[in-house]
Amino acid sequence: MKENGNNRYVIDSFHSKTLEGNPLGTTADRDINIYLPPGYFDNKKRRYPVIYFLHGYGGHNHNWTIASKDSEDSVDYWKILPKKYLKEIDVDRLLDFERLDDLIASGELAPFIFIQPDGSLHAPHKDGLRDFTRRVMLKGSFYINSPHVGNYRDYIINDVIEYIDNKYRTISDRQHRAIMGGSMGGYGTLNLAVHHPEKFISAVSLSPADFSGFGLIQVKLRIPIFTRIFGEKFSNQIGDSTMNDILDTMDLITSKNNPLLPSIKYDSEGNVVDYNKDALNSWVKHDINKLVRENPEAFKKVHLYLSCDLEDEFKLADGVKKLHNTLNELDIPHECDLDYDPKAALTPHALGIGYRFLPGIKFCLQYFS
Repeated sequence: MKENGNNRYVIDSFHSKTLEGNPLGTTADRDINIYLPPGYFDNKKRRYPVIYFLHGYGGHNHNWTIASKDSEDSVDYWKILPKKYLKEIDVDRLLDFERLDDLIASGELAPFIFIQPDGSLHAPHKDGLRDFTRRVMLKGSFYINSPHVGNYRDYIINDVIEYIDNKYRTISDRQHRAIMGGSMGGYGTLNLAVHHPEKFISAVSLSPADFSGFGLIQVKLRIPIFTRIFGEKFSNQIGDSTMNDILDTMDLITSKNNPLLPSIKYDSEGNVVDYNKDALNSWVKHDINKLVRENPEAFKKVHLYLSCDLEDEFKLADGVKKLHNTLNELDIPHECDLDYDPKAALTPHALGIGYRFLPGIKFCLQYFS
């Protein structure tokens, strides 16, 4: 979208000092997907609040994000899906840049800058699985500082925010900066907020990944829409491959030299009977419940919103319930949206996140002073 000859939908490339020489040897040159609101180029003195959105696992800033409907990175799922499934999706609740423009122009949303950085490891999925854009999916950082892959929390806090504040007309204080994320990015949102409450006035975590124990390890991922379109056998293969890569990455990030997964032993009914306890501790030290118990004052400084569909395929609703209970126990104010949405039934994880983009943005906007 152009305004006075300038693009408002932008992809910038920048160099991250934090990711230089990272242990994986992957590039420190990263892209950032940027949305500038209507009117940005009309008044060059006006500054804007900023919402950062952290994408989910398997993606980068070119997918699993909000984009222009005309972008090559945008996937119109309602065009890909067989027509008989379209009535099961509430397309009007999904966001793109053009709809953000309309909502801001109508006054329903106050203008803001929307930033979507690349949080991938730039390392390919172990099985070479591809997404809807036919790109090979990438392992994700979970926005964690790791001696094994690099310091991705610092990359966002020190590099991305500084780059955006220096180049664009942001209001560069905590009171006008919020963070959102879905899935892996939902975890990343909580991880950044609990470590850096001085950076964000609010945090919106949509279906966050869970490091609290064996929850993800025991998930048999089955995505309903894949089963209905491709059949049970192929859908099961996709689900197993996806989970294996996620768990492989979590091992890589947290316990590369002392991995958990090879140590796990199961009984004949699939129950875990033995495992490397030191390795599990390396995972659990990143559990948000543990982190917030260690520093309960952090989340008391941030306006917090949690959500998850109760039928989430990754069983992440259990983790959100646990965190909700932890926050209540610690008397930490927050909003928690846990429900079943029949319009998300084709893929409760992806659509459960997608439907909550707009409520999440509205939550952030209300706390900008």
